[in-house]
Amino acid sequence: MVRKSKNTRGCFAELRCGDRSENLSIAVQGLPGLMGPQGPTGLPGPMGLRGLTGPPGRDGFVERPPSFYGELRRLFTTKNADSVLRPWTVSETTNAPDVSTYFSRETGIFTAPIDGLYQFYLTISVSKAKASVYISQNGKRACTVWVESVASVQNETLAWGWASGSIDCLLRCQTGDRISPVASYRPNENFNSQVYGYSYSTFSGYMLFNS
Repeated sequence: MVRKSKNTRGCFAELRCGDRSENLSIAVQGLPGLMGPQGPTGLPGPMGLRGLTGPPGRDGFVERPPSFYGELRRLFTTKNADSVLRPWTVSETTNAPDVSTYFSRETGIFTAPIDGLYQFYLTISVSKAKASVYISQNGKRACTVWVESVASVQNETLAWGWASGSIDCLLRCQTGDRISPVASYRPNENFNSQVYGYSYSTFSGYMLFNS
């Protein structure tokens, strides 16, 4: 027998055993009520702890700055005209994989892929000869190196030997500018430059920063 108490909301079960009876309290869970309205927004919580410092970021270049290094493959002699030194050996171990997109080993011409300030290095070697070589930007002479391994007095040759010379050149380039090492011919002197290759003459360059 179950009866409800008037003083509480609980229900009680009455257990009778002969003339004795005891009340048992029974908890009865009703159906869930309707959802109430949303309460007001709470106050913002305290600021959290500062996070750990992240690793250093990359430099300002979006990609690897263009660079190249080439070694003159063989002996090169001008033939009564200024000529771009070529061909060049471009080693995969000292160059980026995309070097061929801006430096041609066959023509010896570097084509600037982006605007920027570039630095170029040129080392020229001669054996029992002499040479005048300049770095050209779009066909215009930028800087020159003269190398001579001939000792002479009053146009009389006294000795032959080996010599080398180097120059470096800072050039501000725009996209598409063509930079190349050019061996000179001097018609007034009937002089042809003779440059010793076989990796003894080198040409290299890289971008210092873009603009």
